[in-house]
Amino acid sequence: MTLFDRAGKKIKMTDAGKLLLQHSAHALKDLQQAKASIEELRTEQRGSLRIGIALPELEESLQEMFAHFHRSFPKISLHICPSFDVTEQLLDNRVDVGITLHSGTDERLVQLPLRTENYCLIVPVNHAFSNRSSLMLDELRHVPWAMQPECHPGRKLIEKCFLDRGYPFATVLETNSIPSILRWVQEGLAVTLQTKSLAAELDRSLFCTVPILRGVPQGQLELIYRSDRYQGEAVKRLIEKIQTVLTECSN
Repeated sequence: MTLFDRAGKKIKMTDAGKLLLQHSAHALKDLQQAKASIEELRTEQRGSLRIGIALPELEESLQEMFAHFHRSFPKISLHICPSFDVTEQLLDNRVDVGITLHSGTDERLVQLPLRTENYCLIVPVNHAFSNRSSLMLDELRHVPWAMQPECHPGRKLIEKCFLDRGYPFATVLETNSIPSILRWVQEGLAVTLQTKSLAAELDRSLFCTVPILRGVPQGQLELIYRSDRYQGEAVKRLIEKIQTVLTECSN
């Protein structure tokens, strides 16, 4: 059958050509996956896996899981890549798997929901809010904040929540270091908004957590990888382990 039609100087694909292209693309993908699977068998699970994490504060909670994975696949090296543009890195093949907050659906990706990240206020034990059972968002309009940088996905959610209501959001410290943020909070220099899962790990003799009623930011944590890329046995196991760790400690 004719696959192409010439119309003057232009060439366009016929319906038969489009059908062949569609099936050829599937066949080529299957062939590539078969080659990758055989190569995986030949190399006995060697190589490296790159995990992009958009929320650096999650890395500590994943360390035990990473160590367990290494014991199962000792010939595979793990590369942890903290980055706020995990989706872009994934699409550029700079990382193999990503963990980030949901920001929209992308047909190029498989997006697996993990847990909902709820945020709460963290203050030192001697703070004026430390004995409160809850707070309204407008009570936090003029407090000094110690937070992650503006490009951090969780920080974006929080700041948008304030700005949408016309509230200021003034930081006195911006850093990716959670210990540094907590040090400023402990010293009474600032307060912070962090996930409940992070707050649950804090020393109660030093810090108090206060829920916020109405308007509190929420983010859907998700695990992402490219839909058109072959996932070997090691990657599948890693995905399963990340899902287990980041869903069983759900808020």
